[in-house]
Amino acid sequence: MIKDATTLIELRVLVGYLGEQEPAWWASNFFAPTAEAFLSPVFGRSAKQAQYHGVLEAARRVHDERIGVGRTLHLFHLPEGFEQSAASLVADREKGAAHFEHTGSVEHVQARLEVLASPQKAQEGPLLVGDFGGNLEEHLPTVAGLYLDAFRKGIQTFPYLREAH
Repeated sequence: MIKDATTLIELRVLVGYLGEQEPAWWASNFFAPTAEAFLSPVFGRSAKQAQYHGVLEAARRVHDERIGVGRTLHLFHLPEGFEQSAASLVADREKGAAHFEHTGSVEHVQARLEVLASPQKAQEGPLLVGDFGGNLEEHLPTVAGLYLDAFRKGIQTFPYLREAH
């Protein structure tokens, strides 16, 4: 289980936002300026939750295609306990909406990502970060740094962890 799903959710939102910008890593527009106007009539007060789950699924599919599925994990595909913790927190309207406060511009998103990241050198394609032994928090700054460097370089990197046997 994750101690604090807040960082996980925030990273997903930040990377999800950047992944939709040109050149887009995945074909979704959940963070487009018109997205909330489109989602609000359908989802009402759950529009932010719909944004989160929509970009999560779009990013998950691209990552799974590039990395492969099996004994690998990545920011958008984690063990069920982590996914449930994140989903519960996003479902809380007050706490869930706070994860979106840094979206709105690429500059704001990258500035926030820089706060969460450790400096990294990203490479194109799938990139093994290490083995997953149950502690996700120790890997999140590295993952954040790899995404940040990749977005700044204009390349696509897909950091992943190997599941421990």
